[in-house]
Amino acid sequence: MYKKKILGQIDYDAAVKVQMDERERVKNGESEGTIFFLEHKPAVITLGRNAIESNMLVPEKLLESRGYQVRKVSRGGDVTVHEPGQLVIYFVIPLKSKAVREFVDGVTNAITLCLKKDFSLEVAFRQDKPGLWVEDRKICSVGFDLTQKVSMHGIALNVCNSLEGFSLIVPCGLPGVKMTTISKELKREVKVNDVIEFMKTYF
Repeated sequence: MYKKKILGQIDYDAAVKVQMDERERVKNGESEGTIFFLEHKPAVITLGRNAIESNMLVPEKLLESRGYQVRKVSRGGDVTVHEPGQLVIYFVIPLKSKAVREFVDGVTNAITLCLKKDFSLEVAFRQDKPGLWVEDRKICSVGFDLTQKVSMHGIALNVCNSLEGFSLIVPCGLPGVKMTTISKELKREVKVNDVIEFMKTYF
């Protein structure tokens, strides 16, 4: 049975260390795996393995002067933003090599079900533009590192974040993409901790 840990607001580098330490425990048979629920503070712009640096619309030094961390990371995908008010869920669990698609589908299906049952939001996963969408608006980004037979990284669900950081990049390499949050869609404030309480029951 996977453990579930709520880390609260945490610096990106600290969260990566937490994941790497847990991955070693899983590889060594000391843990069955852990799912981490958190927010990143300060805000951070991450570039995945396939990122095109021109998708950062503002020079890195200027971003840092505005309080953003910038990190190149091991997950797949392009560039995205993590900012307070966004629920990040990291999955550090053992994988069978042939179960990769099954794993990703399981994660996105669970989030879809939670958003539908608990927040009355109709969302869909798009293969051509990976992530979860409310009509033409992206609400959740997905990016994993599935090497070493243990997963790392995971999903970023926009709950009540400002979305300001997304104006500084081409989100996930998708020009003109519209981003949204649970709070915007429901036209009321929804807090990250409230979503965690619902979401953790689905994994």
